[in-house]
Amino acid sequence: MLDPKSILSQAHTLAVLGVNQDPEAYANKIVRKIYTLHKEAFPVNPKYEVLFNEPVYESLEKCPRIPDLVVFVVNPKIGIHYLASVQALGIKTIWLQPGTMDIALLNKAKALNITVIEACVLVVGNYLT
Repeated sequence: MLDPKSILSQAHTLAVLGVNQDPEAYANKIVRKIYTLHKEAFPVNPKYEVLFNEPVYESLEKCPRIPDLVVFVVNPKIGIHYLASVQALGIKTIWLQPGTMDIALLNKAKALNITVIEACVLVVGNYLT
């Protein structure tokens, strides 16, 4: 079984799907947590251009580098559409925040040989600081 703490500590660049302009939104809190862990965050949402005075990327493919890990903070009906990009980019592991997974997403990730971590970055990240 994969240890979420080990996965998070080993990842240096993380894409976060689902950021928006609400500073209290979980995706945005996760981006800030990643920064406090001295890691690089790539916020992803095609609807926005800037978050915290940093660029927001339209897609995973538009990130400046291939992220080590992709954090899903989107409805699973949206998240499932990102799995093809995850696989095409050679990303091996995704992180599903509570409430972002369903059986269809899990089955597709498994079929694509993508490892799934189900945990809260905000909680696990507290063990790394």
